[in-house]
Amino acid sequence: MLTQIKKIKSLGVFDNYASPPELKAFERFNVIYGENGSGKTTLSRLLACLQAGEHKDYPSLEFSVDTQSGSLTHGQKYVRNVRVFNSDFVEANIGRFDGPLRHILILGEENKAVAAEIKAEVATRDGRTKRLQDIAAAVTKLENERGKIFSTIAKTIGEATSGSTLRNYRKPDAETAFGKLANPKSLNHSELEIHRATVRQEQMPEVGKLNVPGIIEPETGKTIGPVGAAHALAKRCTALTMRSAQSAVIARLASYPDIAAWVEEGVTLHKHHASDTCEFCAQPLPAARLKALADHFSVEDQQLKAEIDRERVWIATVLEALGGFTLPDRLALYSELRADYDTAVAAFENEMEAVRARVAAVDGLLAEKLTRRTEAYDGVAQSDAEALKAALTAIADVMERHDTKTKGFEAEKVAARNAIEAHYLLTVKAQVEEVAAKIATYKAEETLLNDGGDGLPDKRSLAAITQSIIEKQAQISNEHKGGEELTAHLKQFLGRTDLVFENNKDGYVVLRRGKPAKRLSEGEKTAIAFLYFLVQLKDQDFDLAEGVVVIDDPISSLDSGAIYQAFSFLKNVTQDAKQLFILTHNHEFLRLVINWFQNLPNSLGKKSYAMVLCSETAAGRSARITALDPLLIEHATEYHYLFKVLYTFQSDGTILSCYHVPNVARKVLETFLDFHLPSNMSLYRKLDETDFDPHKKTAIFKFTNDLSHFTGKGFDPALVSETQKNTAYLLEMIKQVAPLHYAGLEALAKG
Repeated sequence: MLTQIKKIKSLGVFDNYASPPELKAFERFNVIYGENGSGKTTLSRLLACLQAGEHKDYPSLEFSVDTQSGSLTHGQKYVRNVRVFNSDFVEANIGRFDGPLRHILILGEENKAVAAEIKAEVATRDGRTKRLQDIAAAVTKLENERGKIFSTIAKTIGEATSGSTLRNYRKPDAETAFGKLANPKSLNHSELEIHRATVRQEQMPEVGKLNVPGIIEPETGKTIGPVGAAHALAKRCTALTMRSAQSAVIARLASYPDIAAWVEEGVTLHKHHASDTCEFCAQPLPAARLKALADHFSVEDQQLKAEIDRERVWIATVLEALGGFTLPDRLALYSELRADYDTAVAAFENEMEAVRARVAAVDGLLAEKLTRRTEAYDGVAQSDAEALKAALTAIADVMERHDTKTKGFEAEKVAARNAIEAHYLLTVKAQVEEVAAKIATYKAEETLLNDGGDGLPDKRSLAAITQSIIEKQAQISNEHKGGEELTAHLKQFLGRTDLVFENNKDGYVVLRRGKPAKRLSEGEKTAIAFLYFLVQLKDQDFDLAEGVVVIDDPISSLDSGAIYQAFSFLKNVTQDAKQLFILTHNHEFLRLVINWFQNLPNSLGKKSYAMVLCSETAAGRSARITALDPLLIEHATEYHYLFKVLYTFQSDGTILSCYHVPNVARKVLETFLDFHLPSNMSLYRKLDETDFDPHKKTAIFKFTNDLSHFTGKGFDPALVSETQKNTAYLLEMIKQVAPLHYAGLEALAKG
């Protein structure tokens, strides 16, 4: 049994309760009295959570409860079953009557063995069900975790692929794409930036092929490119330097090529103008000199000279053609191609200068050959243009890549987006697979728990165990008996037959005149809930003789006649409980319980009487458990106890200490005037008829009428100054009007 509540923290008005040393222990039969709002229901919630060891609505709850077998603290489960009737029970089991009540299975003595089997199977079923719930919660958590992974990476992918056709990239897109991943590739920074640029680009026009200027080759008449022409030039230059022209050499002209060139040009001019006289010295030209010059400048020599001159003219054509390359503007190309293009153009320009220099060198060799036509020698002419060709090829390749991208632009963007998507999905692949593996493990366990199999103490499926429980319950129980007992009790309780409990496959349905009951009164709801609770104590799942029963205010919303019915049912059903707690705010009901306890044989067990008091503190309302005032035990009404409250009241100057006094004073005033002037007059008229100081009577009425029934809002600050004064006025009036009556009350209050 429970013997003492030692400590309660963080439980409503029991925010920091410690049991006083003088408080007696709980016994088998216990009654706890307290005004509405004092904390009785909160206390019943503590008792209700002992079996589970915690309360879901109070996660910070701390408690220490002594039992005959040891102390209980938060997190420990009490070995005895505890059944609690309070407002929580009414809401959980009755609510708004929008569904059937659970069947109450009443066990017969002949079926105890089957009941034990049911209990074991129920434990197995509930254990599996709890584990399945835990698995479902764990899987949900993992799926949420996986969802967060995909949500995060989807945001990254969406930002990286901004500008593509998939602007609104979301978690489902990432999940779908992940499921289709096949050989994903991780991109380096450069590749990633190129793809990011692609998805953001707009399509650009094609640049076409590289413009290569053409040159007609003198010997063949074919059109060739500048690179080929430069190469051919070098070859022909080498061939020309290895040729010589036969002639009667004039030694001085052979020794001085510049004089030879001057003389040769002069001979040509004189022939052209048919001059017989030297245009330089105006002397006749000797025939012998003309013949010697003609022999020196022979026909073969002139032919070689003409060839060299033609070659030099072609060199000028080649140089001009080398400057005729037209390259596209770099801004006409896609951004990711510009770096390669710039590199190729720079190489082209460098090599172009080198080729120009080599062509100019060939021209220099030919100019030298003009003065050395009579010699045959190997003139070294550079002809390597492969580097220039390679640079042109690189430029053409970039241009081709640009045009290829333009032709397949949309496909290129899709490919870039897919590459980016695969790259980022690959970064979470390990995380997702780890979560998936955990989910798969849970799912396998879930399948085993549902379908049964090896590895389980009971290899049957959950459905088979549940069906076995149903069949065995049907074998040993009498659901109709529960419904019939409820209906009979309800008839006796309410004194009428319009409400009945009907049994169906889902449970009990409350009917009024054959139809589902609607708009039940609060009294009817209370009666149904309380009777349902009492009959449920006979349920096969609860052993009354070994269980703890807690009943909190079972007469709420009941009329005075029903109070006796409620007490009668409570007394007859619960007196065999291992331990009983009854909590009430109703003094009339309290008297019934106390009389019952006092007349119980000592052989049935001891009794405990306590009360819950709630007071205001600087930190808020605070409840405590104390012994029940003897005046409430020894007298038939609250009047004696309430008189004592007023008689012993001392204000400390705060509203907190005074707030309850006007209500107490009004009850005392009403009771006294009913005794002093028994009539149906109003409180005001009765007070007016009483022979006492009129000013003080006015103060008493105002105090008890205007300041009672405090709701906690707009409290009149005058309460502090008025409480002690008007309490004294009321006691003075009772003493003056009924001195013997007052003397008796005073003696009780002092005792």
